[in-house]
Amino acid sequence: MKANRRLVVIAVVAGGILVAAILIAAILVLAAPSLATSLHARGVEATQQGNLDLALAELTWAIRFGPRNAVAYYDRSDVYQRRFLPALAIADLTQAIQLEPRWAAAYRARGTAYVTMGNYIQALADHTLAIGLMPQEPTFYASRAVAYQLSGDYESALADYGEALRLDPADTSIYLSRGLLYAGRGDYDRAIADYTHAIQLAPKFSAAYLNRAMAYRERQQNPEAVQDLQTYLTLEPNVPNRAQLEQQIRKLGGP
Repeated sequence: MKANRRLVVIAVVAGGILVAAILIAAILVLAAPSLATSLHARGVEATQQGNLDLALAELTWAIRFGPRNAVAYYDRSDVYQRRFLPALAIADLTQAIQLEPRWAAAYRARGTAYVTMGNYIQALADHTLAIGLMPQEPTFYASRAVAYQLSGDYESALADYGEALRLDPADTSIYLSRGLLYAGRGDYDRAIADYTHAIQLAPKFSAAYLNRAMAYRERQQNPEAVQDLQTYLTLEPNVPNRAQLEQQIRKLGGP
């Protein structure tokens, strides 16, 4: 008789646990969309604040509760890229593309991750797909230009930089990038022209002054190089290599 009572108690308890488990599962199913949204938002905020460990944790949970949210995969790929994990970024972006096959920004981001890995063929393929989907987006041409440049196809890189600037003639970063390409090929006149254009658009663009100074130095225009280095140090007074740059100024005949 006592054994039977124990069996009844065990059955009741087990049944209660099963019911509770079913209720919890049902609650999680109902709450999953809003929970995923909240986790996603917190993950993006943590990324913006530079807390990449927290961002990765929040976005991973967001994906678990909302596995068909392409944007969550895209945002987590950004965290992986910031942590120098391009293979994981590519995996997330591939998932995002499977969910949203015409998402141009995802192709561009995956192309950039492939560049990080040195896979320029796949990078060019993805950037070209992005351009095909959004042919009026200048940054897509600039991104493909970088892939062409790193692969050694300088003429195609210059063509893409040119198209990017045709679409957005006020983008100083593209002038800087094209200037670096010209300088790398020894074409300092064109490099200086691009750096100068960037400075005209953004007079406090410190990187343009620094790179123009280097180009002036190569052309042995020492007074101009000194002036640009001094301007750079005024704009960036706390750079780690300040002592080396001050020594460079003195070597070029500056104070």
